[in-house]
Amino acid sequence: MATKLLIQRIVNLNHGFIKNVCYKSSKKYVSTLHVSGRNANKICVFLSPYLDFDERFNDIDGLQKEIKLRKLNMDLIEMKKSWDFYKSIETKYLTLENRKKEMSKMLTSLINKTEKTSNDEEELVKLRLQFKMIMQDMKTIKEMLWDLDETVIEKLLKLPNKLDDRTPPSTSMILQNVGKSPAILLDNNKKSHIEIGEKLDLIQYKDPMNYYLLNDAAMFEFELLNFAGKMLNDNNIMRITGSDLCRSVLVEGSGLNHENPLDTFILENDDESVMDISSHMHLVGGTSLSSMLGLHAKQLIKLDNLPIKYYSVGRQYTPVVSNETMLSGLFSVGQASTVNIFLILKDSMECTIEFDKILQIINNFYNNITNHYRVVMRSAPELLTCEQMRVSIELWSPYFEQYIEVANLSLHGQYFSKRLLIGYETTDQVKEFVSIISGTMLSVPRIIGCLLEENPDKFVIPSKILQQLSDTMNTD
Repeated sequence: MATKLLIQRIVNLNHGFIKNVCYKSSKKYVSTLHVSGRNANKICVFLSPYLDFDERFNDIDGLQKEIKLRKLNMDLIEMKKSWDFYKSIETKYLTLENRKKEMSKMLTSLINKTEKTSNDEEELVKLRLQFKMIMQDMKTIKEMLWDLDETVIEKLLKLPNKLDDRTPPSTSMILQNVGKSPAILLDNNKKSHIEIGEKLDLIQYKDPMNYYLLNDAAMFEFELLNFAGKMLNDNNIMRITGSDLCRSVLVEGSGLNHENPLDTFILENDDESVMDISSHMHLVGGTSLSSMLGLHAKQLIKLDNLPIKYYSVGRQYTPVVSNETMLSGLFSVGQASTVNIFLILKDSMECTIEFDKILQIINNFYNNITNHYRVVMRSAPELLTCEQMRVSIELWSPYFEQYIEVANLSLHGQYFSKRLLIGYETTDQVKEFVSIISGTMLSVPRIIGCLLEENPDKFVIPSKILQQLSDTMNTD
């Protein structure tokens, strides 16, 4: 199958070619998460998200405050008016539908009557005329609802997640500073990790989409992933394998724009007869959030099976955006080996407990591989649409003189479960939505970049990883 990937140029990834095509930004956005009736015969309708906008607009002042903190440009008053109008039109349609059913029964009764009087015949003519008028009104209102699906609902689905009370309003908060803060180097002593890595024959780097780890760096990657996996296994977190590819509905369900080539790598099939249908495959990687969500989308989980705790080891694929403020080298690459954590929990109380437990596991991991790191709680403007709260683990880059995020853990609440219909059934047979925590425990390229800059003359592999490497070699 021929595929085209929407990126800027032909590049060479470790797993194959990616071909350049033109991105049509003028094309009208089409949702694959909430598909209007007009597109139902073009896009496979896998699910319809639970629309909780009554709940979101219930505290309009609080929502406006959160939108302002996130520094988003949204007119919530107009959005609420649009939602109320949508509901009123939907109510009219349901009223007509009920009236249609009643008249259908009356018509059937009259038609099946053996002996009809003149009054019956007159009534039959009237009912048929009324039935025809109702069908016409329903058709008109349905088309209006389709228009509103493509305007009102698509905009409302872009509303961000509710902020957690612990999220700092404007400035990130340092929760923990482990080890001694590094000294600032003189300019003539600064070396980038790419320069160091090439000199030590550890990195072959051409551009953010084309790089290789060599010798000890490649072995370090393998053992680092294994070390993280063992720590998670010891804490009863189950390893799974996610899919490298996913459909547009999962990308949009995770809060990204499924038509934006800067959000994901979009694959297009040259053999598709209708090329303007916005339901494609995306190269995201087996450790991506979209891949994890695909395992439970549109599922009802047994209460006895909660909590569910997963982790996956593999690749994450992310388009690289070139700009002046972007970090270079291994700190900004299109392909990275990572470990992703994904938890499905019953409620917010369980989320609070498990979030702290997972964060402690991640802290223990970095205690074993570096002498200095810091734990930072991100502020509201820094959060993604899908996040209620995010905590980052950062290592220091002497070359850039700033901290680099190498891990993160995010609280999402019911944001994903309402969009992708992930729920559980209580003992009273009441269906409830689950809460979700996700995060990246480590990003290999970023960790290697920071470790190289800490020791420019020699790649110092952490003792725990060396011990594991020694044990592996002795076993072999």
